[in-house]
Amino acid sequence: MDVYLKDESKNYTLQFPVNPLDKLSNPKEKKYITADIIDFGEVDIYQKGSKIREISFNSLFPKEYDSYCRYVPNMMPIDYVNTIQFWIDADVPVRLIITDLNINELVNISKFEPEVRGGEVDDIYFSITFRTYRELKIETVNNSSSSYSGGLQDNRSDNSSSQYVDGDVVKVTASALNVRDGPGTDNNIIGIVYNGEQLTIFRQYGNWADTYFGDCGGYVCLDYVTKV
Repeated sequence: MDVYLKDESKNYTLQFPVNPLDKLSNPKEKKYITADIIDFGEVDIYQKGSKIREISFNSLFPKEYDSYCRYVPNMMPIDYVNTIQFWIDADVPVRLIITDLNINELVNISKFEPEVRGGEVDDIYFSITFRTYRELKIETVNNSSSSYSGGLQDNRSDNSSSQYVDGDVVKVTASALNVRDGPGTDNNIIGIVYNGEQLTIFRQYGNWADTYFGDCGGYVCLDYVTKV
């Protein structure tokens, strides 16, 4: 397993030299609200969309290569720490890639705790937690319009009535769009396409479309593409 953090704005990649020491937590939860119905009791009601996930693990930055290292460290431990702390202070989303778990998504670093342990002053141990990143765009609107009643704008394309057929070409409007192995956010991510990239539609499934992606195809949400 390889674990990377990639700053796409600077095309810089940091690979963790030591894999997670104990366990890597990657929970997946659905959104529910609990309602109390008279003469029946509490029930969970499913809500559309997905919750922000937290991914966390413990590891260390070693000063020198040892048998437990995934690869030879190319920086001093304090340089790894300073790089991560820079991303936190700058509030920069980075791409977390964990190869064996098929994780490849933008995240914020929400918690980072480095520590030096007695007898191992040259190595820096740490725990780190990531939260999946979602971009929220806010647009300035003309408040003089009497028909407008809010300040947040939905930046997704309105494809509720659009019909796509085999051969239609679409362009990605999101900054980064997950390609999944099925029509829905519960399916696995198999790739990423970026703003301005074009895909060819094979078949539409509601608000999702199967596309000619890679060798086996892949599904994208139609909210984040537009017809060319």
